[in-house]
Amino acid sequence: MRSFLYSAALAAALMVPNALRAAQGEAVSPALGKCVAERDDARRLACFDAEMARLASRPPAPPPPTPEEKFGARGNVARKIEQREQPQEPRLEKLEGTVSAIATRAGGGLVVTLDNGQVWQQLATGEGFRLKVGDQVTLKPGVLGSYFLEGPYGRSMKVKRVK
Repeated sequence: MRSFLYSAALAAALMVPNALRAAQGEAVSPALGKCVAERDDARRLACFDAEMARLASRPPAPPPPTPEEKFGARGNVARKIEQREQPQEPRLEKLEGTVSAIATRAGGGLVVTLDNGQVWQQLATGEGFRLKVGDQVTLKPGVLGSYFLEGPYGRSMKVKRVK
């Protein structure tokens, strides 16, 4: 009976931390290796209990960013997103959204807020561009890291993401 309890406790103690660490993308704690090496059953169980309590008290890792959150991100916005990014995620070729707010900058040019919370700023201010709240727009990448916002009337303007 004692060997069964030992085996069950050991299996549970090894599986749960491995599952937690695999979900967080980290290696198994070295402290668990010390617990496995402990010969005394009571001390081994206490070691596992203490390590599990420590692991359970850690905050969960943030979810990885979606392709929509990464689309058009540059500079500080991109660095914040890269902290959460996983390397194998696909990149979007375009992003479609609905205009939720429009503002005009002091020097001219539009600042467009989309329904997903992203904010895009018009770069070339000399262009007239008709856009209103509720319009469906498409954002597409250009060359050398540029982006274009295409409005409902087929016209487009060069933009950069500011939030």
